[in-house]
This record gives sequence, C-alpha cells and structure tokens, in this order.
Amino acid sequence: MSDAGSNTPSLWFRVLLAHGQLGPGKIALLRLVAETGSVSAAARKLRMSHARSVKLVAELNALGSGPLIETRTGGEAGGGAVLTDRARKLLAHYETLEIAIRKAAAPGLVAISTALGADEYATASD
Repeated sequence: MSDAGSNTPSLWFRVLLAHGQLGPGKIALLRLVAETGSVSAAARKLRMSHARSVKLVAELNALGSGPLIETRTGGEAGGGAVLTDRARKLLAHYETLEIAIRKAAAPGLVAISTALGADEYATASD
C-alpha cells in the first residue's frame, strides 16, 4: 500500500480465501505479468526466484474455478503469459478494496504515529 522504505506509516493486508490467500506478493506478480506478458520477466522485476514465481502462479491458478494466469512454453514463437478475464476482474476488485482500506486506515496510522511521538506524520495524507 505504501513503500516499506518511505517515512510515512503504512500497512498491508492479505485476503484469506477458502482455497488459499491473496496478498501483496501475488497481486504484484499479477500486475507485472499483465505489464510484461511473462512470468519470468515479472519475477525478475520483483527480484523473485523462478521457483517462487512458478509456485505463486500455481497457487493463484488454484484459487478459483479456473486459471488466473495462462502460460505458454517457449520455442520458436517464444513463451509468455497472459491474465485471464477473471484475473483482470480480480485485480480491479482488489484495487478497489486496497483504496478503501487505505482511506479507512489513514486516520488510525496518523494517530499511531502521533502516539509514538512522530508528529511529522500528523499532517501526512495518502
């Protein structure tokens, strides 16, 4: 939701589902697969190992009734990956939830920072 290295307080969330979880790592992977058209390229941008990205794709694809990422292996035409319509809808809903959580959490984050003596956060807004 905010960069971990920024000077403003932040939080992140994870959605617990019947068949797994959906959180910042999987969402980042989905977003970068959409951007790059490649699981490998997305993993490199995230500084994630190939094995970890393959595991996350499998977990994402097991969350519902069908895949979220469709992959094709390399060869003459080259490999690649695309998000399914379900994945694009999922991202849109997650982003809506992320915005709502950020707005709802802002006053509490300021209060926590103020309570800890970090007055410079009292005027911070997201």
